[in-house]
Amino acid sequence: MKKIAGSVAGVIVVIAALSTAGAWYTGQQLPAVLDASIKQANEEMAKTLPAVGITVSVELLSLQRALFSSDARYRVKFSGSLDGAEPSNLEWVVTDHIEHGPLPLSRVKALKLMPVMATSNYALERSAELEKWFAGSQGGAPVNGQVSLGYDRSVSGNLNLQPLNVALDEKTTVDFSGLTVDFDSSADAEKIAATGAMERFKITSQLATEERMNLEFKGLSIDSQTRRGSSGFYLGQNEVRMQVIELQVGENAPILLKDFSQRDETSESNQQLSARYSYDIGMISYQGNDIGSSQMLWSVKNLDAVALQSMIELYGDLIQAGKVDSESGMPQLTDEQAALFKSDIEKLLAGKPGLALEKLSFKTANGESSFSLALDLNKPLSFELPAPQLAKQLITQLDAKLLVSKAMIGDVVGVQAAIAGETDKEAIAQQAAMMGEMASGMAVASELAVLQGEDISSSLHYADDLVTFNGKAMTPEQFFAMALASGGGLGGVTDSALSTDPAAGEGDSQVQ
Repeated sequence: MKKIAGSVAGVIVVIAALSTAGAWYTGQQLPAVLDASIKQANEEMAKTLPAVGITVSVELLSLQRALFSSDARYRVKFSGSLDGAEPSNLEWVVTDHIEHGPLPLSRVKALKLMPVMATSNYALERSAELEKWFAGSQGGAPVNGQVSLGYDRSVSGNLNLQPLNVALDEKTTVDFSGLTVDFDSSADAEKIAATGAMERFKITSQLATEERMNLEFKGLSIDSQTRRGSSGFYLGQNEVRMQVIELQVGENAPILLKDFSQRDETSESNQQLSARYSYDIGMISYQGNDIGSSQMLWSVKNLDAVALQSMIELYGDLIQAGKVDSESGMPQLTDEQAALFKSDIEKLLAGKPGLALEKLSFKTANGESSFSLALDLNKPLSFELPAPQLAKQLITQLDAKLLVSKAMIGDVVGVQAAIAGETDKEAIAQQAAMMGEMASGMAVASELAVLQGEDISSSLHYADDLVTFNGKAMTPEQFFAMALASGGGLGGVTDSALSTDPAAGEGDSQVQ
């Protein structure tokens, strides 16, 4: 027994000695590690953030070292504007208690026994400018978290936004349950993974009409899995989910968007980027009536990464210089910048990029309507060509499809009637059927659509200077002439439909 006890004591002594040596080593290496990390962070933010109108930089204000821990303070500077408004400048100070490795006490307490170089425990520092934010967070630091740096330069940790209940002004209040984000990053941020969750965010505001508006987000979750590609862009998947989005104005019943999700996926091949973006609403409800679900899916392909990066950097520089109109978003270019922008556009088009609205749909209990549009582009021989010739060379292919379900029209009419207080189901059904038949009759009479069973459909394909519209081949000139004529015919159909109203007939007789 004494031998066992002696062995255990010996192990403890060895671990303690190694920990002390490791802590001393970390303390010696810490200044260089912090400088390198801050430099890398500033370089990464300088590449990406100016394109959205802001710049962020970090600097080390102080560092006090001891054997087992160090204390640091950083200044974080923000400048610019995300919404095109007057640029603002902010400065925050962050305090940091850094536990030296290899076994920081906070990690040991959490049973995280993998050796790390250091563990940072950071928090936003109180200041006069942030007093309202601190007060709304019950006096505690509204932003804090922990980050551990591995010996392989990997990083793992979390970010916490504390619950907040504060009046932004006399008319607006915010009630926030807090947000937690956990993240992991490999060395040099080559791979980044993050997950997050929020229970509730509610904003209440008084409108110009003196009515109260409540906008509430419930059940947020975040999941991101990305890696840096050879092009320098991050590839992979990001997903944001929301259980309920609720909007209420005055005493009106709230509008509910249930099971909302946003996803994006980016990939690359041969220095060309492709991406898909989807937006889903599981159900739209009003006054307890489920109206329908909706989906929107976009995609882009064959984007030259080098040209795209150059355009992003140029646009970011223009934003920072105040050379982008806040309303139109149009930049003011010098001759040199215009030449660079034209060169980037030519490189982008030479890669034959494509843009597609793959699906925009609305689905009810008995039917679904959808629209899709795909456009493939190419580099023209010259941008100085007349507009018709430029368009023919610029657009290599265009596909558009529209499908409207008569059953969906009937479902929407039925919901509208129910919301309005109608209770006669037979009358509602007759009205819904009439609206469906009227819509299909007008569309077919205008020759802009055809009937496919119980659906109204229209399709357009363009390639090689030839248009195929609803199965009929024609030249672009013939198509535009037909579209103009059909538009006039649609007006005639509408007038004819209105003239069948008895009241309209009486009015005509009286005029005569």
